[in-house]
Amino acid sequence: MRRLLIALAIGILSIATSGITLAAPDKNSQELLPGEQQILSDSQKTFSGTKAGSAWNMEVVGHDSIGDRGFNGDVWVHAGYAYVGHWGFQDWASGNDRFCPEPPQSGVAVIDVRAPSDPKRAATLQNPAQTSAEDVVVYRAPYGPLAGHDIAASGIQVCGSRFDLTIPRGLMLWDVTDPAHPVTLGIYETGCCTRGVHEFEIGQRTDLGRTFAYVSVPYSERADASSPNGMRDLLGRGDARIIDITDPTQPFEVSTFGIKKDLGLDPASGQGCFAISFGHGMTPSADGKLLVVSYWDAGFIALDVTTPTAPKFLSRTIYAASADGDAHSASYDDARKLLFTADEDFCKGGPGIEPGWGYMRIWDYSNPRAPRQISSFKTTNSLGSSDPGAGDYVIHNPLVVGTDIYISWYTDGVRVVDASDARHPREVAYFVPPAGQNPVKPAQRSVLTNTTQVWGVVVDEVTGLVYASDMNTGLWILRRTR
Repeated sequence: MRRLLIALAIGILSIATSGITLAAPDKNSQELLPGEQQILSDSQKTFSGTKAGSAWNMEVVGHDSIGDRGFNGDVWVHAGYAYVGHWGFQDWASGNDRFCPEPPQSGVAVIDVRAPSDPKRAATLQNPAQTSAEDVVVYRAPYGPLAGHDIAASGIQVCGSRFDLTIPRGLMLWDVTDPAHPVTLGIYETGCCTRGVHEFEIGQRTDLGRTFAYVSVPYSERADASSPNGMRDLLGRGDARIIDITDPTQPFEVSTFGIKKDLGLDPASGQGCFAISFGHGMTPSADGKLLVVSYWDAGFIALDVTTPTAPKFLSRTIYAASADGDAHSASYDDARKLLFTADEDFCKGGPGIEPGWGYMRIWDYSNPRAPRQISSFKTTNSLGSSDPGAGDYVIHNPLVVGTDIYISWYTDGVRVVDASDARHPREVAYFVPPAGQNPVKPAQRSVLTNTTQVWGVVVDEVTGLVYASDMNTGLWILRRTR
């Protein structure tokens, strides 16, 4: 893949010398994802006071500030260790990279939680300089040359110029069989000229004896006048990609899907604020034959990936004209064929748009060719009918555990919803960590000041403990009391 990047770089140079000049980096609206644009907007605000935390039917078992590094991303737990990613991006409007932490502050933090009341930092999965490593998954490999080993994967995105091919971007993999001494294995490089992998999931195909990563590479099909094919991805690939990682030292791409190349839709179309369509979240079924792509304003797209090399379009949910859209992520209940989805709508309504922030929708996918929304769930604060104070009261990531749904909800913390009656979901527990100021210094690097911002949540099904990552205050280890 490195040879491919070199070849692409040479190709770009030849394009420039033939009279087509690469454009200078676009402004933030062109380069940053909606969530990054919102974080940047928040950073320009002054939030006074510090909110205390709150909890109902949950209690704190342990907490790790992760060295007061700030910029915390997703969280995963595996075999007694928690893994917390980090985020970052370039502020193109001001031309600085103050939102892109560098080593040693950056990287996926590996935290020993075998004694959950006393978590201890054990190691770092270090991503390359000028990149972020937001999303993280850890699994025990059942196939391939490293079968039996514990493998960690993280999506790597460029913080600097997406045209700079000296900066790796894609999916990075490590051997974490000994979590305190991780070993870098390989990287799937997405190439020019996208920023890399944003979100992803790992799936095992027992029928094929293969392990696949389902990754999103946002803005692959976005128009780019400087590209010979008119799109950011020079190979004409879509935002949704399937990567074979059975041998994590040699990951390779097996297929891609995009709404432009496969459905003839315009990625620039959308509705509400952040009106655009791009692949964001990837949700495979347990058997790996169904894949739902959260495609922002294009809705949730179901693909038949029984044959991973040839995805087949099944259906697309279409937002009502009064909805803001923003299909961000989902979690699938295989037993009941239900999909729990998150609309990451940061805008509190607007002309012709329903009021409030984004929320969870519940869909019947018993017929994936014709999904039906059967209910929804909103927190009181996300309704937008009152002023809950500073913050982003919008859903982020849902997670199905049995018939309960654990949800990271930014300033509304962790919410737990009983969906045993999926048509009438009800909240049964929550935890909102105390607001914290991003501790990164110097002071001009502060962001999301004095707000709770829970990014991710995961449940250790062995212990039942809940792990949540807050952008500012680090890792929280929780226990349900009811």
